[in-house]
Amino acid sequence: MPSLYIHIPFCSSVCHYCDFCAFPAPERLHNEYTDLVLQELKLREPAGLKGFETAYLGGGSPSALSVRNLRKLLLGLKEQGLRTEALQEFTMEWNPEQVSEEKINLALEFGINRFSLGIQSLNDDLLKMLGRRHSAKNAISAFEILNNKFSTGSADLMFCLPNQSVENFLSDVKALVNLNAKHISFYGLALKNRKKFPPQPEDLYPEMYLRAAETLHSAGLHRYEISNFAVPGCESRHNKVYWQRLPYLGAGPSAHSYLNGVRSFVNGKYAPWRKWVENLCPPSGLTQDIPSAEGREMEAVWLALRTEDGLSLRSYEQEFGKKFDLKNTERFIEKGWLAANEDCVKVTGEGWLWIDSIARDL
Repeated sequence: MPSLYIHIPFCSSVCHYCDFCAFPAPERLHNEYTDLVLQELKLREPAGLKGFETAYLGGGSPSALSVRNLRKLLLGLKEQGLRTEALQEFTMEWNPEQVSEEKINLALEFGINRFSLGIQSLNDDLLKMLGRRHSAKNAISAFEILNNKFSTGSADLMFCLPNQSVENFLSDVKALVNLNAKHISFYGLALKNRKKFPPQPEDLYPEMYLRAAETLHSAGLHRYEISNFAVPGCESRHNKVYWQRLPYLGAGPSAHSYLNGVRSFVNGKYAPWRKWVENLCPPSGLTQDIPSAEGREMEAVWLALRTEDGLSLRSYEQEFGKKFDLKNTERFIEKGWLAANEDCVKVTGEGWLWIDSIARDL
């Protein structure tokens, strides 16, 4: 069964580094969007939303929606057949400054059982530089509230930020551990417009990543994917769908889908998506990517190596009709970047820093 992703493209303001489909908008546009995304789902899933395993409200920020529009969206999903009690996992993303008791109660009422909180940093100077609207104190308070209300959830951090030291980043990681975080994701910031920011400490990237991973491992959070660490049993089931190349339907502007081995999305952002929905979501309006055999193989290797399970050699042989050539792994094994046996190939040690290069070579 597929998973469901719904993109809510609104934020109270756009962070300086952001290149997602996200923008501030008046309540009128929020109301229009809610009607449109429910219409898209009705047109693309005319039999109803009964058969999904996980669901994820992302953005942007779903928490930017008013209580009224959030209720309208969740009620609409329920009326179209989304059986939240049958979902393995239902996640909603939040920004710290938008966490409120009323929205939390609404989310719980409609079966949302997992949160994802965009903290990014616990340093007020770095938050201001990034264009975030919350403070470190606000982030900690929001995390404690959500962590007490939901059975599981995640906090997102960034590293390799301009003016960020190794110790500054590690203090953020340790602070979340001390707050009993069950899941922590951290990502190295990639800046497209570097002119807006001071230089990044790129020479510190390896130390930041490796020491943070070691800190989380010592605290009992295992690395189940290159950027994601969790207490056993608290891994994100929805995110695993992406890494395991399982099917999912994406709805909303810029949302991607992966169905029947084909990736697709509506080209453009809000206005083209709105026009496409108003035209009854014709398949011809989707930009499709049908990967070649070589592309599927490359994707299978790359995504598998990002995970703790690594590349299953049996699954590889079943899918591609040939044995994986282990000779290609030898020089990486010698460096301590890979480990291989008759069952699988896994990334080890500093290999986590070089996954893209390893995957290309393999």
